[in-house]
Amino acid sequence: MKLNIKKILSYFGFGIVFVLVVILLIKFNKSESEDNKSQQVLTLFNWGEYLDPQTIIDFEKETKIKVKQVLFSSNELAVTKIKSHNKYDLAILSEYAIDQLIQADFLEKIDKDKLKEKEEKEKEYYSDSQYNDKYKEINKKLPNNFADYAVPYFWGKVVLVYNKKKIKKEEIEDKGFKILKDAKLKVALCNNSRDSLMIGLKANGLSIDNLTPEDLKKAKNWILDLKKEKSDVAFINDQLIDRMLQKNQEYYDVAVAYSGDAKFLKEKNDNLDFISPKEGTNIWVDALVMPKESKKDLAYQFITFLREKNNYNKNLKYVKYDSPYKNNENNEIEIKEKEDQVYKYDENNQKLINTYWNDIIAYPSKKDYWLFVLSTLIVISIFVWYVINKLSNNYIRI
Repeated sequence: MKLNIKKILSYFGFGIVFVLVVILLIKFNKSESEDNKSQQVLTLFNWGEYLDPQTIIDFEKETKIKVKQVLFSSNELAVTKIKSHNKYDLAILSEYAIDQLIQADFLEKIDKDKLKEKEEKEKEYYSDSQYNDKYKEINKKLPNNFADYAVPYFWGKVVLVYNKKKIKKEEIEDKGFKILKDAKLKVALCNNSRDSLMIGLKANGLSIDNLTPEDLKKAKNWILDLKKEKSDVAFINDQLIDRMLQKNQEYYDVAVAYSGDAKFLKEKNDNLDFISPKEGTNIWVDALVMPKESKKDLAYQFITFLREKNNYNKNLKYVKYDSPYKNNENNEIEIKEKEDQVYKYDENNQKLINTYWNDIIAYPSKKDYWLFVLSTLIVISIFVWYVINKLSNNYIRI
């Protein structure tokens, strides 16, 4: 067979090109893999819908640090996760959860000098010296060492949001939280132990600042009585917005709500307004904290970026809660010096709060009783039908 030199050379050349392409692809993939491995990642432990997505996009673009958000639905769950040594570089938690983690030595102290080191001269930042008067009042109510471990993010309080077509403001002003027991009203409470038991405490004229076991028992009994008297009382959290947003299609006449959610609903639905009850209520402060073994340098970079005034103000518009910093005050939310209080974490009280909350949730309403009776009757009917059918078949065979 006669060899075709041209063909051989062309095949040889093609083979060389193919090998070179493969080598280049391997090198490219290896390089890309190394870049991905070397990319820094900040793991942020946060509530859902509590940070403008654009803030993360801007931070990643400016710093080349990737932000991985891990979401949680309650402070109790977040505390459990952190105590279980899950790895988070930064977390946004409420003051009583932070207090609990401080006492258990699961948080790093904030180095304020490192925050200053990250600040750029050409940009303006919010700092501890720029707290507004309302937050200064709240700060007096917080644990003494709170500021050593936490950078405040937003604050708020528990309020009552109500349908103006169903009830007058004066009625709520007169009765306070006791309005929730009004037989003609459809009501909803927060689906968490702290804020629901707070209502029972305040309705009994008790303090949430220095809790006793007797106080907590009275609070539990008040909520249980509410469940006994009102079979349709609801315990909700995130569902509140969806259920109250549409005008003239509101699920509830009065609902316990966080001030930021109440402000949002008032803006979107002019049937609604909100009020802070006369007995006072629970103030909360959400803040940025660094769990032990976090990537501190990345955490400081993110905190600094977030406190840059332009970034913070854009995020504030998105979240709609109250800011601790000057020039961002919201006059709709007042602080009652004596009546409005902050929970202080106490291990023994927390165990009791958890126990009583489980009792409240487990206690059946009238609606539950009827469902039980109905389901029992259905089971009995099926059993009777089965027995009769079986006997009939046996009789026919005989």
